[in-house]
Amino acid sequence: MLRRTRRFGIVAGLIVGLALIGLAATASTAGIGVGLDPTGLLLISALAEMPLGESLDLRVQVGFSTDQIEGLMLAGVDLLVHRVVPPVDPYVGVGLGGAITPPPFTTGFVVEGVAGARVVVIEPVLLFLQARYLLRYSGGIWTTGPIYEGGIQIGF
Repeated sequence: MLRRTRRFGIVAGLIVGLALIGLAATASTAGIGVGLDPTGLLLISALAEMPLGESLDLRVQVGFSTDQIEGLMLAGVDLLVHRVVPPVDPYVGVGLGGAITPPPFTTGFVVEGVAGARVVVIEPVLLFLQARYLLRYSGGIWTTGPIYEGGIQIGF
């Protein structure tokens, strides 16, 4: 049973990875960010966005922890609804993703809600601030909580 679960995890990981690469290749913006949760966990993220409509975007975000839970990785796809009020672009969204927890490495899934705003500094440079609330299941344990993030995005 364990072997079958690992195979499923590897196949699912490869499919998600290829989907993330495909989306990133067609992105209209790409960026990096730094996040902090209330326990002090630091998360460094890379993200890419692709517009699906005038007020709808698809975002791929991958984050890695570098301190307390070194090796923690979160990868997700979010559907964002936004309304531009120049120079601010507020948004809200929901997403699904995966989690890999460090030794003894376990995989899990993530459901998240996100709210934030992008601000145009100089075209095509955007700064973003957001709060993500995550519900994560990994290693047989449910965890929940916010991550507060900020970063920079470059538009293409």
